[in-house]
Amino acid sequence: MLAPQVMMAGTSRAGRLALRVGRGAWRVARWPLVVTLGLAVALVQVALVASFAYPIPAGGLDATGGTLVITDRHGEVIASLPTGAPGRDAWVPLAEIPAVVVSAVIESEDQRFWDHGGVDAMGLARAVWLDVRGRQLSYGGSTITMQVARMVRGTTTARTLRNKLGDTLLALRIERELGKRAILEQWLNRAYFGNGAHGIEAAARLYFGKSARALSTGEAVLLAVLPRAPGAYDPLRHLDAALARRDRVLELLVRRGVLSRHDADVARLTPVAATRHDPPSAAPHFVRYVVDQLPDEVRARGGVVRTTLDLALQRRLERRLREHVAGFAGKNLEQAGVVVLDTETSDVLAMIGSVDWDGEAGQINITTRRRHPGSALKPFVYAAAIEAGDNPASIAWDVVDATAGYTVPGATHEHGPVRYREALASSYNFAAVWVLERTGVTRVMTALRQAGVAELSGAPDDYGLRLALGAPKVRLLDLAAGYGFLVRAGRVRPARAVVDARPDGAGARWRPAARPDARVFSPQTSWLVMDMLADPEARRAGFGQELPFDLPFRVAAKTGTARGFADTVSVAATEQVIVAAWGGNFDGVPTQGVVAMDGAAPLVRDALLAVSDGTPLTLPDRPDGIDEVEVCAVSGMRAGPDCPHKHEYVARGHAPTATCDWHQRQGEVVRLVYPPEAATWLRRRAARR
Repeated sequence: MLAPQVMMAGTSRAGRLALRVGRGAWRVARWPLVVTLGLAVALVQVALVASFAYPIPAGGLDATGGTLVITDRHGEVIASLPTGAPGRDAWVPLAEIPAVVVSAVIESEDQRFWDHGGVDAMGLARAVWLDVRGRQLSYGGSTITMQVARMVRGTTTARTLRNKLGDTLLALRIERELGKRAILEQWLNRAYFGNGAHGIEAAARLYFGKSARALSTGEAVLLAVLPRAPGAYDPLRHLDAALARRDRVLELLVRRGVLSRHDADVARLTPVAATRHDPPSAAPHFVRYVVDQLPDEVRARGGVVRTTLDLALQRRLERRLREHVAGFAGKNLEQAGVVVLDTETSDVLAMIGSVDWDGEAGQINITTRRRHPGSALKPFVYAAAIEAGDNPASIAWDVVDATAGYTVPGATHEHGPVRYREALASSYNFAAVWVLERTGVTRVMTALRQAGVAELSGAPDDYGLRLALGAPKVRLLDLAAGYGFLVRAGRVRPARAVVDARPDGAGARWRPAARPDARVFSPQTSWLVMDMLADPEARRAGFGQELPFDLPFRVAAKTGTARGFADTVSVAATEQVIVAAWGGNFDGVPTQGVVAMDGAAPLVRDALLAVSDGTPLTLPDRPDGIDEVEVCAVSGMRAGPDCPHKHEYVARGHAPTATCDWHQRQGEVVRLVYPPEAATWLRRRAARR
């Protein structure tokens, strides 16, 4: 019995020792714990007190709407749009919003919304833990009330400690100022639903073309999940992802007893067609383009946006565009577009992106889509060559074997040696490739980039000699502005659509940043290329008589037919306006052999005539540094006594120096003797005869 008594005594002494150690540890640790708890209580009290004084931005909680009025250059209203700012779209009372939207928002955004006082301590603690573990501010722990605070404050989406503190204090203030239902109403009318839509009403009208009051259950819950990730759940681009998220929320609503299984299944199985429905306007493609140019804060405040558009010209060209496309029935040309720029300012005077905005794919704006321009890039090729020392009388070899490493697809018709003037105006393909190889792809790429015509992100080898025939995709709007070098002494200015924006109330007028000119070519080179493109006789060699550009005044014009008749492009420049047109199909399906001189050039002609309105348009006068010389019409060299003479303009110092030796007199007969490099072409020509 002795051993057990000893063991019990030992255990008792160990327990008493442990108790004494525990009491000592508590005496050591209790003061830091008490201090920590005291600081926490103090911080909470400070936050509560601070929230009473935290200012709500003036008008921040007003349930008012705003309007963005877009006018043309003469003050005529083109469109009146909701501003798209948080709290500024058409405000919908909570009672008129489908109840399932409210339930879905709470399930998706803030499941303890009804229980917290604006700040969810559990949610914040979890966010802090995740941020510490991830060593970055990735999780916000924001409640619906805190999100409203951020919308009202207008803070950025950056998760900084300062922004989070401001959102927290204002959220506590909002919880005292408003009831829970009023906070939900604020959130639903302010939240961002993607694609410029702020508020449930704007989102419903944008994606479904109906009021929020008329949403089905499936549509309502789909919209409710968008604000969590407007980009990832964009129903216009990622409908499958948005529907997957919606279906998860529908299941949550079933488990919560908000929806019956039957109603959820009906919502899930009913097809949802989300397409963009923009408010009606007089020039919808232009309006969308303008809105995209405005900074977020300018769009948000509303007011009047004065644009560069000439609405009367726009309407006239819209009618003509429809008539033009209707004339191609059976030739598979179903769409067209036109853009008109003021030459000096590059102001957009007209922009028509499709035949019918409300038709199939009609909301595509072809003037801002990248398409192949075909031969419309050739003026830049010849300009680069002339800038490098050639002249309009220089000879280009329009022969199938002009270059060793490139064959023009589908082309067989040769013209032999031709002067640059005729080769460009008549758009000879082999000649353009020959000139590009001689000039260098890099030099032409540089000019196209400087002119803002093409991005050309690749290396020269990525484009090669195909560059002469329109290998890169370009925007019609940029191509029109790039042609400005022809009539602006070598300078190019990017297109402009907005003059200024004046707010409804207080605030400064906004103007877009100044757009400096870019020098692309010299005034002499630019005028020479312009004169080549405006030469009707040089144009007839390739295109024949009775062309769309046979107008009561001269214009510098070019066409381009690309990708087997899939894209037809035409551009014309004068001192007053630059016009560019496109005809084809948005899906890239080729037309039935329609060339640009028929598919696009008539639209350019009509626009020029509409602008001129009986007053001839003009081209720039010849600048200093241009000389007039007599050249041989065949060889391009200085004309000899037996040559057919042509007047030609050249940049000073770049006139041909050699006298033509192709025309050789033998007694009473003058024979045309081509140089040795023409031998292969001459044999092919003889064989064809």
